[in-house]
Amino acid sequence: MPLIENFTPEQYLNKGKIWDISSAPNGIVYMAADKGLLEYDGKTWKCFKGSSGFTRSLFISNDSLIYTGSDLDFGVWKRNKFQRFDYTSLYPFQKDIKEINEEFWNVVQVKDNILFISFSNIYLYKKGQLTKIPAPFRFTDSFVANDSVYFADEKEGLFVLSNLTLKQVFSYSTQNKFEIKGCYNHNKDRILVTKNSGLIYYSNGILKPVNNQLSEKLAAAKVFCFKQLNSQQLAFGTVLKGLFITDLEGNIIHHINKKKGIPNNTILSLFYSNKGKLWLGLDQGLSNIDLQNDYTFIYDYMGDFGSGYTACIKDNIFYLGTNQGLYQTNWENLSNNAEFYNFQLIPGTEGQVWSLKEVDKTLLIGHDKGLFTLNGNALQKISNEPGFWSITTYKNEFLISGNYNGICIFKKNNNSWSFVKKMDFILGSCNQVIIEKDNVLWVAIPNFGIIRAILDKNLVPKERHIIPETAFEGDIAYLSKNENAISLITSKFEYRYNDSQKRFVKITERELPSNLNGIVKHINQSVAINLEYKFHKIFNGFALQFLGNEKRDTIDKSQLIFRQLLGFNNDSSTQFFANSTLPYHQNNVKIDWLVPNQGDVFYQFKTDPNKSWTAPSSNNTFEILNLKPGKHTVFAKAIVAGKPTNVKEISFIIEAPWYRTKYMFILYLIGLVAIIYFLNHRKKAILKRQENVLLLKKEKALKEQEEQHNREVLVLEQEMFKNELELLKQQLKSKTIELANKAKDNEDKKHLLLTIKEKFEGFPIDSPQTKIKLGEIKRLLDAHLNVEDHTFEIQIDELHQEFFKKLKDNFPSLSTHDLRLCAYLKIGMNSKEIAELLNIQPSSAFVSRSRLRKKLNIAVDEDINTFLNRI
Repeated sequence: MPLIENFTPEQYLNKGKIWDISSAPNGIVYMAADKGLLEYDGKTWKCFKGSSGFTRSLFISNDSLIYTGSDLDFGVWKRNKFQRFDYTSLYPFQKDIKEINEEFWNVVQVKDNILFISFSNIYLYKKGQLTKIPAPFRFTDSFVANDSVYFADEKEGLFVLSNLTLKQVFSYSTQNKFEIKGCYNHNKDRILVTKNSGLIYYSNGILKPVNNQLSEKLAAAKVFCFKQLNSQQLAFGTVLKGLFITDLEGNIIHHINKKKGIPNNTILSLFYSNKGKLWLGLDQGLSNIDLQNDYTFIYDYMGDFGSGYTACIKDNIFYLGTNQGLYQTNWENLSNNAEFYNFQLIPGTEGQVWSLKEVDKTLLIGHDKGLFTLNGNALQKISNEPGFWSITTYKNEFLISGNYNGICIFKKNNNSWSFVKKMDFILGSCNQVIIEKDNVLWVAIPNFGIIRAILDKNLVPKERHIIPETAFEGDIAYLSKNENAISLITSKFEYRYNDSQKRFVKITERELPSNLNGIVKHINQSVAINLEYKFHKIFNGFALQFLGNEKRDTIDKSQLIFRQLLGFNNDSSTQFFANSTLPYHQNNVKIDWLVPNQGDVFYQFKTDPNKSWTAPSSNNTFEILNLKPGKHTVFAKAIVAGKPTNVKEISFIIEAPWYRTKYMFILYLIGLVAIIYFLNHRKKAILKRQENVLLLKKEKALKEQEEQHNREVLVLEQEMFKNELELLKQQLKSKTIELANKAKDNEDKKHLLLTIKEKFEGFPIDSPQTKIKLGEIKRLLDAHLNVEDHTFEIQIDELHQEFFKKLKDNFPSLSTHDLRLCAYLKIGMNSKEIAELLNIQPSSAFVSRSRLRKKLNIAVDEDINTFLNRI
């Protein structure tokens, strides 16, 4: 069986059955599924939803333009800048869909016309115009053969489209009615592929069944789809028995069914890509069969033999060592046309068979229970040592075999092998033993490393050189011997032993595939079983690698294509397209490049045309972090099967942060001008304010000077006023004293006159004349005595602003003496001065003051002078 890759519905997003498959020129595979248009690039599945009905058929015009037919609709898909497809319906009866029931099961191109084909009609689409061609009765199928489009009608037979009209090829007879699925040419005859009637010849208007085994099997299996793979091979997808691949003569090359690895036996669609891969749309699931691969696979889905560990061909018998035992079958029984494999377990070999080797026409079997020989069907045990991993001959006389615990040495005696000894100094599970040159021994021990030793004549290892497992990158896979040197292949790199340097040297910087074609490279190495085939272990069976140089009929047009540009940060990610502008906050990018649906591909990238490429890697995503603002270009190339593709490039722009955009720079310029203007204005304002401050200071100084001057003037004036007041007080006092003296004089005069009067009253009257004269004198004296002199009060009141009037108004009980005493006190005279003025004792003056205080109701603690000055 060729290499099969199966996909479950979950893998292709549970989009239902797949009715049609095709690929774009760039290698991406597209599928018409129940729930939309599926896209698969070899790594990622995508689904695009268009019409509401099931998608039944498709035609790919180019990488970005796809036409599809579905239930009650057909239309066109166009790729947008985000690498996704947008759908536009072309079906003209969307408004009247309730009255129409059309399913479009095929889409083909004829010259410039796109044909959408249903059971009832053909719609020709050209430059936006639709032309409708009705079916003669009802189409059962349509297909392309020899660059012509054929239509099988349910009643009228086979038609071909010629000049955009239907031309009948042949009609059905009453006895020959069959459902045609396709046709192909063979020996100038046309052979029709039918659903239920097998193969039918058509030549010169004559129809007759093909009588061979293939036709019978196809009739029984019910053909659902047909595809001519190339000029020599045909593929038939059936309802009941899976896939048949044949040559034009009817010989079955492959019969692939559920027992051989595909998910089920009902095949709904077939597509053969230019990479040599046959795609199968199944009732539930999808399969991809690599017909051009050098590897063929025998899977054990029925549990017949288990996982293969080793193999050998002896006398045209294929011996298979597995985890269950040693099996045998004829080499021819492994033919891919067999419906199942017939392996027979050799009795007594139950268990794990690690190695097989033919020595002198005897088959040696390395078993987990010991070492056996097999001659014909005779099994003989020659060692009970457990677990023989590896067997090799040494000088045609000895067997050196690695087992679970060291190395055993056997010697041939009389056509039989006998145990000699365990090899010294080498212990552990020796799963590989290789003899290089004459006496150089190589031993591989898992989880330890590699041992290189020189065997002496007694088979004792000398000059042992241990190379630890840590010296190699990746898991140790196996040692291999070629003509020139010993090589070691890990899961990542290949190394070659350099004898002069005494070490393994990495011979390639390119990573190796970790699990090429599903082959297990671990403790069981591959084995060449003959000149044409090499045996490999797989997880569920085994594989055979073809070693010849078979000519390929595929055209490998591997293209490196851009798939996605993603800008991201810690919080979010956004998809962009080529030449787009990414915001600065997403200045980390991931760019996906891919060679679609191609294995063994390694990718290299660089961001500068003058710099070196990155190391080749199977990772198709290039990640760049913390990019600076500006335009960036990323270059990419792929290495496919050791050959580089053309260099591709993609450019994009990282937008400057918001604070570095041109609008912000304009704003910054405006702000700078505003700042300059503001600073200039502020400077002027400060100068103006300083000027005003200086003016204010000057004014204040002038005002202070003026106030100082005024204060000085006021002080001078106050001094003058004070002096004047003192002068006035002195004058007032003098005046008052003067008035008091005058009043005293008046009192003295009045007293004198009173005294004279009294004297005259006591003077004896002698005569009337004297009496008269005395009476006159008395009257004169009375006239002077009775006259009230208010001069003092008048002058005091004039000096003290009606002082006496206020005193009399407030204190009417005051006598004239009291009034005078108040006047004396008001002008500041003390008791002594008052006593001298009134000619009395100072004590009398003090008593008078006390009496006056009582009359004026003056408090004890209040000064009488202060009280009088307030009046």
